[in-house]
Amino acid sequence: MSNNPSDKDLILNFLKTFVPNYQSDSTADEGSVIEPHTNNPYLRGNQTDLNNIHIDNYATVPVNDDVQERIERLQNIAGSIEKRVITPQTASALLPANKKLTIDYQNSLNPNQYLAATTVQGPLLVIAGAGSGKTRTVVYRTAYLLETGIPPEQILLLTFTRKAANEIIDRTSQLLKNSNAQKIMRGTYHAFANHTLRHYARMLNLPPNFTIIDTADSEDVIDLIRQEMNFAKRHMAFPKKSRIQSIISKARNCNIPIEEVLRHEYTALLEFTADLNLLAQAYKQYKAANKLFDYDDLMDVLRDSLRDNLPFRRTIQKAYRYLMVDEFQDTNVVQKEILDLIAQGSRNIMVVGDDSQSIYAFRGANFENILTFPATYPDCKVVKIEQNYRSTQPLLNFTNAIANNARLGYRKSLFSANNTPLKPTVAKLYDQQAEAEFVVNHILQFREKGVALNDIAVIYRSTFHSNFIQAELLKRSIPYVVVGGIKFTERRHVKDLIAYLRIVLNPFDAVAWNRVLKLVPGIGLVTASKIMETIQQNNGKIDFSTLEKRKFGPDLLNLQDALQQAQRNDITVATKIETLKNYYAPILRTLEADYEARLQDIDVLYTLACKYETIERFLSDFALDPPSTQFQNQNSPLIDESEDKPLTLTTIHSAKGLEWYAVFVPHLLDGLFPSVRALKNIDQLEEERRLFYVAASRAKEQLFLTMPGYFNSWDQYYTMPSRFLAEVAKNTFTVWQDS
Repeated sequence: MSNNPSDKDLILNFLKTFVPNYQSDSTADEGSVIEPHTNNPYLRGNQTDLNNIHIDNYATVPVNDDVQERIERLQNIAGSIEKRVITPQTASALLPANKKLTIDYQNSLNPNQYLAATTVQGPLLVIAGAGSGKTRTVVYRTAYLLETGIPPEQILLLTFTRKAANEIIDRTSQLLKNSNAQKIMRGTYHAFANHTLRHYARMLNLPPNFTIIDTADSEDVIDLIRQEMNFAKRHMAFPKKSRIQSIISKARNCNIPIEEVLRHEYTALLEFTADLNLLAQAYKQYKAANKLFDYDDLMDVLRDSLRDNLPFRRTIQKAYRYLMVDEFQDTNVVQKEILDLIAQGSRNIMVVGDDSQSIYAFRGANFENILTFPATYPDCKVVKIEQNYRSTQPLLNFTNAIANNARLGYRKSLFSANNTPLKPTVAKLYDQQAEAEFVVNHILQFREKGVALNDIAVIYRSTFHSNFIQAELLKRSIPYVVVGGIKFTERRHVKDLIAYLRIVLNPFDAVAWNRVLKLVPGIGLVTASKIMETIQQNNGKIDFSTLEKRKFGPDLLNLQDALQQAQRNDITVATKIETLKNYYAPILRTLEADYEARLQDIDVLYTLACKYETIERFLSDFALDPPSTQFQNQNSPLIDESEDKPLTLTTIHSAKGLEWYAVFVPHLLDGLFPSVRALKNIDQLEEERRLFYVAASRAKEQLFLTMPGYFNSWDQYYTMPSRFLAEVAKNTFTVWQDS
């Protein structure tokens, strides 16, 4: 984005139109530092309020008897782990006397990290606090397993991103100075399931060339069924495809009926329970008929196969005798069942996580998995890693207080060798504009002191919490990047090219055919459906000769020729993409004015494909762990790139695992954070608390917690500071005073 005034005027006009209550200061010089409304008595009066807030002044969240009983049960389990905790004083984990090891594990790790790395027999729960060197511990544990003679092929490492898995393996290889770690089976749950189901397809009676469809494709299939079954016509309020997909997926991830999902999260849709069950069944049948697997199928089929197919289960248990699981607090019910079924063989399972950072319930993560691990494995050992290498002790005093106010969870007390005296700063400003000015003023002060902008982050609960701050950053010409935006894999031309490739792999892929045929002029839904039926009847053979005389016949034959060329076994995956690009480029030219720039995205696919020997592996990796490219890291707005790298504006979910010198968390009013929706449900409120913990624990040196004096939205008006601040001891933070 250019830095000329006319561009800024356009942006600011846009913000005035679409940002509620946004007002720019037309009297200020461009780029000047605007002081907050320091003379307003409302501002000063509310600073003293922050010292006097108390949790008793907040309405309690109702808890019924069933929920209370569950909480007490989980509290008892969590409380029992103290009996299982092993410490350097009590542990008997000793290095084998008869094995010479190249790495000095004991002096390379702190005492509790060392215990976690060298306790390799039997079940082990490692509770690793934020910034405690969890990845380093797993790296050394992996090296220790290999050095003590465990074959790498018998180790299974599961993480939530391929990047995390590869980082662990690469660091282990560097540590050992050999490539043995590269033979370890590692990756995401979905990637592991994909590999396993394809490898043992015959044993499981599965089609080895099944296609994996992403969330958008799942929604399209659901929409097709929704239209075919006339649900939309029968009910004006029938849910849209994206909502239906979310409901079905949540039910499967949590292993609960659709009705229960509706009862907890979508009560207004309860009247559609029977229709949604029917639609879910039709969706399942449609995928089976077209050899399609969505993300949830990968998990469900692997779980069901391990549970019901004894020879298969024994084969997998024999193959993987040492399991290591990262971020265990983020697993869902089905993933935990898969782990337990595999671990039944050797029982050598190590899970590492932090219950205080479980923030993915919206996608099915079950917070209880990490709490109930000791109940699943009564003989498990527990190691707590509590020395923090990220934050100062005053910051840890504050975040410890947040975590230990939780109704559920393991008690932990993180500590640091860094005793810098700066406590977190809490500030209540006059309004949203004053809050934005306060945040940006302090960002500029950090910059003047030599702190790089890219070592500063604004982390928020909801995207609209950043609106005024974004506007203020624009006024001051401060470069920033918003994490999010349109992903590379979601661009229409990329999805088009991938659809062609999916047909090359699996000619029965009706979702891909539907997308591809819509690009042929003259073909509508009815004709596309008939063409797909013909392909089914011809057992997947692509032959459009009978349609040659139709008006769309020549275009259809061109498509046939391109697909048949790409199906050749004697060409590489990259060459297949080049063939399909040559066919698709003229089509894209008629669709998009910027087609030349879009073709460069397809060149990215070509470059990526050069590393793959099979189209199946390329498509699986692309669907399960999409490539990270420049397009995902440069979202608007970004001004004056020449002088500063941009600061980060991000949601809490996107910030997990990252860290910055200084962090600002805005809009900390009760009803905004925690969200008003969470104030009626104890589980949702506890997840909001964990979100607050994650946001606050991203800071290394300085943390600012801010709020406007009030916020009004429709019929709701919020003025009270977040209850999470009211719960913690007042000596853990400093209240900002206008000077």
